Amino acid sequence: MNKLAVFALIAGVSWAGVVQAAEVQVDAATQKRLGVTTAPLAAARRQAVATGFARVLDPVPLATLDGDLVTAATAAAASRAEAARTKTLAAADATVSLKVAQAAQAQASADLAKLVLLRRRVGLEWGPAFANDASRSRLIAELVAGRTVLVRIDAPAGTGGAHGARMQLSGGEMVDVAILGVARTADPRVQTGGLIGVVRGPVAARLGVGMSAPVTLSGAAGGAGVLVPRSALIRTAGQTFAYVRKDATHFERRALVAPTSQPEGLFSASGFAPGEPVVVSGASALLAAETAPKAED
Repeated sequence: MNKLAVFALIAGVSWAGVVQAAEVQVDAATQKRLGVTTAPLAAARRQAVATGFARVLDPVPLATLDGDLVTAATAAAASRAEAARTKTLAAADATVSLKVAQAAQAQASADLAKLVLLRRRVGLEWGPAFANDASRSRLIAELVAGRTVLVRIDAPAGTGGAHGARMQLSGGEMVDVAILGVARTADPRVQTGGLIGVVRGPVAARLGVGMSAPVTLSGAAGGAGVLVPRSALIRTAGQTFAYVRKDATHFERRALVAPTSQPEGLFSASGFAPGEPVVVSGASALLAAETAPKAED
């Protein structure tokens, strides 16, 4: 190993000349005086962001299917009651012939089968989020009143795991989209699965069927790592670092490699492990102690 490599190993300097890790030793009394405290790192997953487009859907097919389902449910209830009545009469005193009772039962079975088929169609064509009759009825009422619109979201990179979206309308106006679930059919242009969502509020009245707008998706799960709190972050030599306690008196300063900003801090996919104690108070004092000139013997 040449002298340069030995120096890099001792000083914790990368070949690019950037400090990657360094240690500092501070006794317990000094730690107390400097206010050094630690907290365990929390495991986290990178929150990926994807871009795509949202298209306003025609609600008529959903409303038509819902109307057919209501009609079928009414018919099934009536034929079921008629079948029960004729069966009772046929068994009691033959007021109704057995043939009539059997015909009524057959009609009840047919009406029930039609109702089941329509319910399955709702799930197959629109997804589980539309399966509940009461929720679907309220949604359709909102669609008719112009207070809500349905949108389909597609992204070339995929939409898996996304739980939030924002549409950008003309003029830069941003509109929140509530995700209802996964679309049952793929868009033929991008050949990826999409999402079904709703836009509610006064803006819904301005979104016509077929209108498209850019959309930003958030919440898709990325890689695993840790979330380093902002109170633990220090910046020096052009990089962001955090101190990790190694034992009672030793602290290691580690660089965050390609971190991603999150509301609570920085996500780091490598270099740190969940549960490691990171300094959340007194990190600047540790850096000052580490970089202070050493007294000569």
